Amino acid sequence: MNIREALEIAVKDEAQAVKFYKDLVGKAEDPETRVMLEQIAREEEGHLKRISDRLKAIKLLG
Repeated sequence: MNIREALEIAVKDEAQAVKFYKDLVGKAEDPETRVMLEQIAREEEGHLKRISDRLKAIKLLG
């Protein structure tokens, strides 16, 4: 596995994590849990953006 392949896998995993936590937000019964899950979803979105940016840079380099 090379860096590009690893980043592509990481992008998919992070996208799934974002969806997972956003789905849980809709199932949360109390506001405190919802807030925590929303925060985790935002953190995962940040991971997704950083990894996507790195993948984009790798692709531009060839």
